[in-house]
Amino acid sequence: MRQEIKPGRHYIDDYDFKKPRAELSHMRRDPPGHAHDGHETYEWPGGYTEYGDGDAYIRVRLKQGLTGHSRVRGQSCHRALATGYTFSLYNYPRGDQNRQYLITGLSYHLKENPRVSAVAPGAKGSAAEDGSFQRYELQAQPTSLAFTPPRTTPKPRTTGPQTAVVVGPAGEEIWTDEYGRIKVQFHWDRLGKKDQNSSCWIRVATNWAGPGFGAISIPRIGHEVVVDFLNGDPDYPIVTGCVYNAANMPPWALPANATQSGIKTRSSKGGAAGAGMKNGPGDANAIRFEDKAGQEQLWLHAQKDQLTEVENDEDKWVGNDRRKTIDRDETSVIHRDRTETVDRDETITVHNNRTERVDHNEKISIGDNRNEDVGIDENISIGKNRSKTIGKTETDKIGQNWHVTVGLLKTQTIGMAYMQNVGGMKMMNIGVNYMENIGVAMQTHVGMNQSLTVGQERQVKVGSKQSTEVGSQYSLTVGGGGGGSGAGGGAGGGMAMNITAPGGGGGSGGGGAGGGGKASQLTMDGQSIQLNAAKIRLEAQQEILLTCGESTIRITPGDIQILSPMDRLNC
Repeated sequence: MRQEIKPGRHYIDDYDFKKPRAELSHMRRDPPGHAHDGHETYEWPGGYTEYGDGDAYIRVRLKQGLTGHSRVRGQSCHRALATGYTFSLYNYPRGDQNRQYLITGLSYHLKENPRVSAVAPGAKGSAAEDGSFQRYELQAQPTSLAFTPPRTTPKPRTTGPQTAVVVGPAGEEIWTDEYGRIKVQFHWDRLGKKDQNSSCWIRVATNWAGPGFGAISIPRIGHEVVVDFLNGDPDYPIVTGCVYNAANMPPWALPANATQSGIKTRSSKGGAAGAGMKNGPGDANAIRFEDKAGQEQLWLHAQKDQLTEVENDEDKWVGNDRRKTIDRDETSVIHRDRTETVDRDETITVHNNRTERVDHNEKISIGDNRNEDVGIDENISIGKNRSKTIGKTETDKIGQNWHVTVGLLKTQTIGMAYMQNVGGMKMMNIGVNYMENIGVAMQTHVGMNQSLTVGQERQVKVGSKQSTEVGSQYSLTVGGGGGGSGAGGGAGGGMAMNITAPGGGGGSGGGGAGGGGKASQLTMDGQSIQLNAAKIRLEAQQEILLTCGESTIRITPGDIQILSPMDRLNC
């Protein structure tokens, strides 16, 4: 008889990736009643993923642990003994051992030997009369203790990683589930058909996996992957990586491009093989690092769209040149301010139309010169006011016509001189009034003809003297609705024309106010001309001719002739 120290507590636990926070642990106790029965056995993994299964397992494991706590050994020649049978022990010197036992193990020692002399007469377990030898060694435990057979069959274990080929349904390039798991077929598998039924779903290890973030790259059908097994358990395979082979070569030729590293994908479904460069064969997204000294490069290729999001600041620094080519449209939306600084030159070429909209103010500051070239037309519309300040000279050159329309007033202020040259004609139309104020002198030169038409009245005021010089002929007509050139005052149709000169001075044409004395006056209307003056002087080099009806007075340097039907002289 012997007794073994068995722990009275058993603890098991396991993990299920589908329920990563689930509590699967179990602990049960059944102290056998010795000083060390508080110790615990801990088993990981428990081999289950459901909580209820763990409870059933721990009951069995605890019983297995207590089995053999109290055992007896013995020998017998009784042929009816067998494992699982019970027997009762009587008349043993220790009375507490006289009880019922369960046979838990039995060894048979049987030998047929006709030479009886080979066995000593009377030896235990012998039967000399028939020349046979029989002995039974048994192990038993009290039936009062539970008996659970031990786990004598070990679970198969793997000895290391293996490689396999990713498989899936026909016509698919990627076959996965919500966990990113894949299916494979091992090279030693003779029964698999290289489809979705060749294996269970197998998890794929990645270098980062968090709740909704991390890295993911799902091996595709046809890739060769490395498969290991968690805890060496073939029921828990896991893909730890991918390897290249002769059918799946690296994206960049080796060893020529040994300094290049990166990631290159393949468009799916139906992506074409190739380098994936711009306008070249291959459908792929790629990022590549070139580390060759002197040729370092970061190459980024988007097969279709690229979306970049920066939630705070973005800084870019380019040590040399930067080139950007956009084959179609570009849209920039800046919700606040924009500052652009060009230390040297800037050239912008727009081959079609350009529209610029500034909701409030715009300020353009040019340090030196500005040239603006408009090929055809230019329209400028200003809603309210416009101010233009030119420090020195402004020159306007207009090839054909120039039209200026001012809705109300136009004011021009010229500090010194104003000169206007018109090659052909100049016409000025003024709807109501026209006023000119000249501080000192005014000269008007007309190369050929000048015509002045005043609809009603005209007044000319000369502060001191007025001189009129006519090279050939001077005509003044009153009452005919016309006006004269070089004379002041105005006349309407049938109205009188008055020319008044202040006493002490006079002139031809023009009226005014001057020195004291009685004024001289010339009055003309459609019927008569009246001249009133203190003195009247008519001077001619050759002849003075006065005609009234049929009467004529001719004065020449030599004589005076009076021709009239009737002469009356009062002397």
